[in-house]
Amino acid sequence: MCGIAVAVGWHDAKESVRRLIAGMMHRGDVTDPLVCVERDIAMCTRRLRIVDPMRGAQPQASFDQRFLVSFNGEIYNHAELRREFESFGVPFRTESDTEVIANVVRCWGAHGIKRLEGMFAFVAIDTATGDFLAARDPFGVKPLYLVRSAGGFLFCSEIRPLLEATENENVLFLPPGHLLTRNFCGRFYKPSQPAVSYAVSADELDRTLEEAVRIRMPPDLPVASLFSGGIDSTLVTHYARRFCPQMPGYIAVGPDAPDLAYAKRYADTTGLELREVSIDIRSADTLALIEEVVGTVEAFEPAVIRPSLYNYVVSRRVHRDGFRIALCGEGADELFAGYEPLEQAFMQTDGLGNYAKQQCLAMMHRANLQRVDRCSMRFQVEMREPFLDQSVVSYASRLGKEDLLNKTVGKAPLRALYDLYPSRLPSLIRDRRKMPFHDGAGAGTEGGGWPDLFEVALSDAHFRDGQREFADFGITSKEELFFLQALSRRIDVRRVPHLRVRLRLEMSSRLESCIAL
Repeated sequence: MCGIAVAVGWHDAKESVRRLIAGMMHRGDVTDPLVCVERDIAMCTRRLRIVDPMRGAQPQASFDQRFLVSFNGEIYNHAELRREFESFGVPFRTESDTEVIANVVRCWGAHGIKRLEGMFAFVAIDTATGDFLAARDPFGVKPLYLVRSAGGFLFCSEIRPLLEATENENVLFLPPGHLLTRNFCGRFYKPSQPAVSYAVSADELDRTLEEAVRIRMPPDLPVASLFSGGIDSTLVTHYARRFCPQMPGYIAVGPDAPDLAYAKRYADTTGLELREVSIDIRSADTLALIEEVVGTVEAFEPAVIRPSLYNYVVSRRVHRDGFRIALCGEGADELFAGYEPLEQAFMQTDGLGNYAKQQCLAMMHRANLQRVDRCSMRFQVEMREPFLDQSVVSYASRLGKEDLLNKTVGKAPLRALYDLYPSRLPSLIRDRRKMPFHDGAGAGTEGGGWPDLFEVALSDAHFRDGQREFADFGITSKEELFFLQALSRRIDVRRVPHLRVRLRLEMSSRLESCIAL
């Protein structure tokens, strides 16, 4: 887990990479050597030392020094791939997963990316030709942004450093599941297609999810969980404690937070050490904190920023307590119809439900996953998401309306897991309805709650002026305007084109076609 900076064919490569790294010091605890392959090719990493911390300095080279790799993320099957290479006679100098990627690219080329299981964004440089290969994991758990100018490329793990290192160029992103070379950009990953003809069972999901959690447990470092007392984070914590019984759970709580009673029920039942992180949005410094969070997350969508406030304060506490790795439940709602729009879509037809699900999964890299990455890495914490393991994704692709919904309520397969462990997993949590993260943490909707913050902060006249100023961003509320203005004070939002593409489900046309049929 790192912040990477790579310049290829860039006129001022060394100094540009140095500036990029200076803007990402929070993403790691050591700055690896800046390497210049040629005058216009440079690489550097701000590294959070987790896998082979002493010998894992980047860039890592392939066995023959042909390829150099800068990498952000975690490859969970790197040990298995290393053993496979060693059986072919490929030597290794380190236990680093980055070195494994370098040899994957060297021996198997772009096709080898499909063999990587984990979260990743990397750039590999062919030192013989000066060509490069960049790739990003299937769901975009790890970010990779770029600027292109006159045939050159500048890569970075965050947006703001790229804007500060260049003058006029727009900042783009490499889409999830894509690879990029100098002359090509395309998919290496195709989402699992719905296949509801296969039988599914709670026992199979139990084994699958347990294994997804197991491979994300560090062998030699302590681990924590982000725990809300919801269905998803409770399951992740349940499985993780099989391998690390003493791991604590962290929960963000404001006054009268609904989540707390559920979290305490699990903690009382199982002996979990529950660490509460208090936050009261009615405090005088909340708006200033929100501005800091907006700048950290590099987004302004309310659905992203609201939970980010709580992710931010919890990640800060996790870091202060000495943890570098934590688990969370992201991805469960998208895969198992946990959101109300997904429940409603699947109630219509499987086709409409899967259409909505694919949209939700495709938006994660700009929504929940961006929130998790920025908030955790702001405090040098590597967050891992077991529900996005390909085995869990494959299982979920086999589920249709009858499997996912219990009458009108989603996540039936996950609720069924609670019945396998009635003495450990409280039915009180099993039967919960989905609640937005910030509401569960106590943001509230009335009486000085979240919406009132922005009514007080912005006048009606200010709102109308803001709508005109940012007309191409589709601002519809004072909350959105507050976030966008806060972001625009940190970065030049007009040089980030994807910010204008709003995170919204497009359901009307597909629903109309389903009704017509």
